[in-house]
Amino acid sequence: GDGVKAYLVDDNEYSSNTVFEVTDAYGRTRLLKNSKEFVRIDGSGFSFRSAPSFMSILNEEASLRDARYEVDATIDHLLYHPNTAPFMATRLIQRFVTSNPTPDYVKTVATAFKTGKYDNFGSGKYGDIAATISAVLLEPDALSVVLDVDPFHGSIREPLLKTIAFMRSMELELITEKKVLELAYPFKNKIGQMAHSFDTVFSFFLPENIPTGKPGAAMLYSPEAMLVDMPKVTGLLNGLYSTIKNGISNCYYGFGDGRSVPCEEGDFNNAVAKLSFDTSAEDAAAVVSELSTLLTSGRISPKNKELIIDAYTSKLPDKAAALRIAQQLIVSTPEFHSFDTVKSSGETRESASTPPPSGVPYKAVIFLMLQGGADSFNMLVPHTCSPKDLYSEYKKVRGAVSMPLSSLLEIDASSSNQACTSFGMHPKLATAKQLYDDGDLVWFANAGVLTRPTNKDKYKSHTKAALFAHNSMKLYIQRLDPFKTDVETGALGRIADALQKQQNLSVEK
Repeated sequence: GDGVKAYLVDDNEYSSNTVFEVTDAYGRTRLLKNSKEFVRIDGSGFSFRSAPSFMSILNEEASLRDARYEVDATIDHLLYHPNTAPFMATRLIQRFVTSNPTPDYVKTVATAFKTGKYDNFGSGKYGDIAATISAVLLEPDALSVVLDVDPFHGSIREPLLKTIAFMRSMELELITEKKVLELAYPFKNKIGQMAHSFDTVFSFFLPENIPTGKPGAAMLYSPEAMLVDMPKVTGLLNGLYSTIKNGISNCYYGFGDGRSVPCEEGDFNNAVAKLSFDTSAEDAAAVVSELSTLLTSGRISPKNKELIIDAYTSKLPDKAAALRIAQQLIVSTPEFHSFDTVKSSGETRESASTPPPSGVPYKAVIFLMLQGGADSFNMLVPHTCSPKDLYSEYKKVRGAVSMPLSSLLEIDASSSNQACTSFGMHPKLATAKQLYDDGDLVWFANAGVLTRPTNKDKYKSHTKAALFAHNSMKLYIQRLDPFKTDVETGALGRIADALQKQQNLSVEK
C-alpha cells in the first residue's frame, strides 16, 4: 500500500532479502533491500554503517559495468542532496542578478530547481534548468527598478564579461585575414580574468568573498571584488581606451599582443580588429543615450550624462572623435563597472599626503599571505627524533610523496622542547634555511584556527570554524580573531596591539 511494492523472496515472507520499490519525493523509482549493513570492531563496542559499494575491492573482479553504476550513484547522491538546490540557487543568482540574494529569493529559485516548475516554465522534473533560470530572472528581486538604488543589491561586473560585452555592443570587427581574434598573452594578467585561465580550483573568485571598506563593514558579499586591484583596473581601462582609439593593437598598453607603442588616435594600422559601431542619432544627447543603453542598460546618472554630452559636443564637427571621447568616458563610469545605479555625494575626495619620516629606527613586520595551496608536510619534516622515530612514521603515512631523508636541509631544534632535535626543510627552501640559521625565521607548525580549546574527539562540536576549507581558513588567518574579541581586525593590527599593550612598545600601524 501507499505506493510501495514489496518483492518477497523467502517463501513469500518478509525477510532481509525482501526488496521494496518506492517512489521518492523527487519522482525517482527506488529499489531498496530490507537490510542494513554494519561494520563492528571487536572488543570496542564501536560500529558504523558500511557505505554501499558497487565495485569489488579486488582488481580482478572489477568491471566497467560496476564502475558506471558507482559513478552514477555518486552523481545521483550529489544531485539530489538537500543542499544542492539552495547551493545552485545562490550561485546562479550571484552570477546573474545580485551578490547578496535575500532568503526568499533563494528559496523561490531552489523550489523551482526541485519541482522543475516556475509559472509556465519547466518540465516538472527535478533540476530543470529552464524553470530555475526563469525564477532567477523573473522574480521581483531581478526586475524591480526600486532595488537598483538599493546599496545592498546588485554586483560588480566580471572584467572579462564587461570587456566582451563592450566589444559586442560596439561591434568589434576583424580587419585582417585572421579568423580568430588574438589578444595579449597572458590576457588575465592585464584585466584579472581570461576564459579557462583561473588560478585555482576555486575558479576566479570565491562566492563568499567579503571585501574591505564599507561593503565589508556591512558584511556584504562581493565575489568579483577579488579581481579588483589597481594594476588590473589600470590594465582594463588602458585596454578599453586603446581599443576605442586604435582598435585591438599594442598602442598605449592595448589588448593586442606585443610591446606597447605610442600611436596617433584614429590610426588603426597596427590593429587586428576595430570598433565599427556608428550611430544614426543626430544630436549629442541622443548619441549619449544610445551609448548608455548599450553599455550600461541606461543607468548613466543625469550628472555623468551631462558631462559626457559636453565632451561629445566639444569634439564636433569631427563625429568620429566625438564618439570616441563619449565611449571612453562611459567606460570610465561606475555604472559601466557595476549593475547598480550610482548616487554621487558631490564631495571632493581628499588627496592623500605622505607622512613625514619620524627619523626613529624601527623594525618592520611583513605579513606575506600566499594565495595558493602548499604541501606544508613536505616543507618541514621530522628529521632526527627520539625516542620515537617520527621520520619513519612520516614516510609510512606519506608514501610515494614523502621526501627522502638525504634530500632534506637539516636545521637544529635542540634548544626547543620539540620531540625532534632537528627537522628537515624542503631542498627548494635554501634561502629560508639560511634565514632560520641566522635567527631571522621561525616555524609555526601544525597551526590552525580553533574557537576554543578542544581535542580530536570533540573538535567538530567545539569549534565554529570550517577547519577543512581553504577559503575559510585563509579568512580566519587574515583576521586572526577566531574568538571575535575584536571583530574584523587583521593579523598585523592585532600583533601591534599586543606588543604595545604587553611590552609598552611604540608601534606604527
